[in-house]
Amino acid sequence: MELCVGKANLENRSLPCLTCPAVPLLPFLARPPTANPAAPPPPLLAETQRAIGGVEEILPSQTPHSSPPLHPHSPSPDPIPHPPPRSLKAEQIRIRLVFMDPDESPAPTPPEADEQPPPRVEEEQAEAAHEEPAEPVEQGTGDAGAAAAAEGGGSDRAAGGERSREELERVVMELGFQNDYLKSQIAAAAPPAEGGSGAEESELVKGLKEQVERLRKEVEEHKQTQKATEAALEHVNVAYAEADAKVQDLTAKLTQAQQKMDKELKERDEKYVELDTKFQRLHKRAKQRIQDIQKEKDDMEARFNEINQKAEQASSLQSAAQQELERARQQASEALRSMDAERQQLRTVNSKLRTNLDEARVALEARNNVLEKLRQSMFEKEQLLEQTQTSLQSAEEKRNASIAELTAKHQKQLESLEAQLTEVSAERTKASETIQSLQMLLVEKDSEIAEIEAASTGEAARIRAAMEELKGELAHLKDQHEKERQNWETTCESLRTKLEASESACHISVIESTKVKSQLELELSKQNQLLQTKDSDLLAAKDEISRLESEFSAYKVRAHALLQKKDAELNTAKNSDLIKAHEEAIREAEKEISAALAERDKAIHDLQIAQSKYGEEIEARDLALADSDKKLKNVMAKLDSLTSKFLSEKESWEKNMASVEESWRLKCESVKAESNGHAGDELKKNLVELTVKHEKLKEEHDSFRDIADRMLEEKDREVAKLLRENKDLHNSLEAKAADAMDIELAEQQILLLARQQAQREEELAQSQRHILALQQEIEELERENRLHDQQEAMLKTELRNMERSQKREGIDMTYLKNVILKLLETGEVGALLPVVATLLQFSPEEWQPNPLLQSPSFSPLTAGYHMSHHTCEGANANEMSAWRPFNCGFIASNCGTRRWIHAKFILLKIHILVEVHRLTF
Repeated sequence: MELCVGKANLENRSLPCLTCPAVPLLPFLARPPTANPAAPPPPLLAETQRAIGGVEEILPSQTPHSSPPLHPHSPSPDPIPHPPPRSLKAEQIRIRLVFMDPDESPAPTPPEADEQPPPRVEEEQAEAAHEEPAEPVEQGTGDAGAAAAAEGGGSDRAAGGERSREELERVVMELGFQNDYLKSQIAAAAPPAEGGSGAEESELVKGLKEQVERLRKEVEEHKQTQKATEAALEHVNVAYAEADAKVQDLTAKLTQAQQKMDKELKERDEKYVELDTKFQRLHKRAKQRIQDIQKEKDDMEARFNEINQKAEQASSLQSAAQQELERARQQASEALRSMDAERQQLRTVNSKLRTNLDEARVALEARNNVLEKLRQSMFEKEQLLEQTQTSLQSAEEKRNASIAELTAKHQKQLESLEAQLTEVSAERTKASETIQSLQMLLVEKDSEIAEIEAASTGEAARIRAAMEELKGELAHLKDQHEKERQNWETTCESLRTKLEASESACHISVIESTKVKSQLELELSKQNQLLQTKDSDLLAAKDEISRLESEFSAYKVRAHALLQKKDAELNTAKNSDLIKAHEEAIREAEKEISAALAERDKAIHDLQIAQSKYGEEIEARDLALADSDKKLKNVMAKLDSLTSKFLSEKESWEKNMASVEESWRLKCESVKAESNGHAGDELKKNLVELTVKHEKLKEEHDSFRDIADRMLEEKDREVAKLLRENKDLHNSLEAKAADAMDIELAEQQILLLARQQAQREEELAQSQRHILALQQEIEELERENRLHDQQEAMLKTELRNMERSQKREGIDMTYLKNVILKLLETGEVGALLPVVATLLQFSPEEWQPNPLLQSPSFSPLTAGYHMSHHTCEGANANEMSAWRPFNCGFIASNCGTRRWIHAKFILLKIHILVEVHRLTF
């Protein structure tokens, strides 16, 4: 703290100091009150208030983010945290109390001697002027204490509250001492014999007493504020404890970083010290030579000046290089963070794709369940056909003559159908042969690819081209299969027309229809067996293709891993050679510096040679980086080609879907135009086609996902390689930090690597965007496939309903009437109800055979019944007697079943037919 002593303040005691105007002079340095009666009283109250304000300023300084109030002439604060400093006002009071000893105060002087100041005051002023330069030492000690507190960390901060309390107690003690001093001053200022001066002095004494009372009140208020500050300090200490824990962690990290930086700086400083010692030796030798020859002295001084300039330039370049290295490290860390974020995004996308695949598998299981249900329904229909055969055997005996004439015609038709079936089987054998030949071609191509990969690792592009050709061949095979499927559909349509003609003949003669149906069922079973065998063959072929693809991918991964190992070995060998070369160059430089000045010139020449070598090595690295850039560009071009192919395949699939929709529409129209049709064959074929399509789409999706995963893995590996190369280059640059020219080359290399890394990151981001777009397109295709499946299901239900309605139109009413009459007469429900169901074309939901009705122990007479009034209204006694057992027995047998509603529907239909029969007769 500087003591305010100046000429202006000595002459005019009421003026503040020019150096620090906020600190006025104390009243005891002024003249006695008798010298200038018109002067105002000394501002003791203002000084005490300022001292209390300084005490209050201690409290905000305890917060972790506040800083102590600075004097205009005080040094800048230290960024390292330090214990709270002593208040400015308290320090002023302490300094002033040192010079205010009541024993040495001057006695009152007579009025004649008021013009001259007492000698004691001048001596005190001189002592203050001599002691004024001692404040910077105190500030230096304060700075040293702050540094020690910064090293102590949280231990000094924990004791901050205790120090603040001690300072408050000191301030209070100092105020008490000042009060005592004022009392002594008042007691010393006794009234003289003269009246006028005594009155003035009494007024001054009164003013001083009032000021003393005010000071007492302020001291009491200050005590109250002290208590409040103690309570606040407790809260502040708690906050400091938490902040200290955080600061300790941060300081530990900072100390670790500083230790690392200190180690590096120490190593560099040691090198610089060695160089400085060597230069000093050279300088001594130069001085010895200067004593001998003055001309050499001038030359050496010029050379030393140049060397110093170069050293300064090298130091400036080194500092700039260090800054740029830090910037490059920050950029690399940011790039790594962005890469981590992008990897997390890719992982989320992969998880979404896996969930989509699981959903697709669930949908496949649901479809398989639907297929099983359809097979069960077909089995039930076959049972119905067997029942119809048993029922129609009785009618065969009556119409043998008509059967003999029609059998010849049907045999001819069957022969033609068998010929067509043989042609179809021949075509299928041809297709299987083509598939086998293609598989052989695939095996041959795989062997060729393996030979090419063993020959050279740089032929990965050719292998991918071969894969694309294989995909094209697979697409061609798919087209051929679709054409064959269309041919099968045409043949099936022709067979349907013929079967419809045979079914119309069956309506004419029941016996004839049973034989044709039995033969057709046998043919259908054979065809189903053939289809199952072909499906098994196709599945086996697909499994083989998938196995070959998996083996090829595994082989590819192994080759890529071997390439990575070779590249890593080459990089390590290069780095070790470079390090050895650097160490040898450093040793040579140290030997040359220890030699004479002539040897120094040779060393400079050697350094130039080494720089040329480093330039060649850097050029080689640049070439390697250019090669890697070319590889990345090739990969991006391949990605673009894959995306274009995927888009073309998508367009072709859309066209195929449009053609399929048109074919389905045409089929619907043809089915509406036709009178009869066989629904079971269509359902089976449609289901087989749908399963094949779904499997194809699934395989394509899996293959595309594998390709995308492989590309991502390759990209990740390339990025890892580049990061390793970047780290190696950083290490080599840190090893070369001693030479300025090497630092410049390292800066250029770092900038080039940063640019290349930014370009590669942009390319990776673009590839990831392409992959996301392709995944979205795949999801859209899956949605379209689901919609097509739903449309196909709706169309199938509509076709079945239309076929049933068309078949109901061609019923022989006389035959149905006879069947119902026989049912009413005999009551054989289990035998005749299936016949009625086939004639009326009940759906499988409407008609499900009840085992109770088919059991031989069932008799409608023994079953209890309850006949409602509306079923028997208008019927005669004979009809009631025939109707009542059947109706009530059927209701009694089906009351416990779930399908009672359908049974009631059947009974209502039969009741309507009975009413029609009654009205006709």
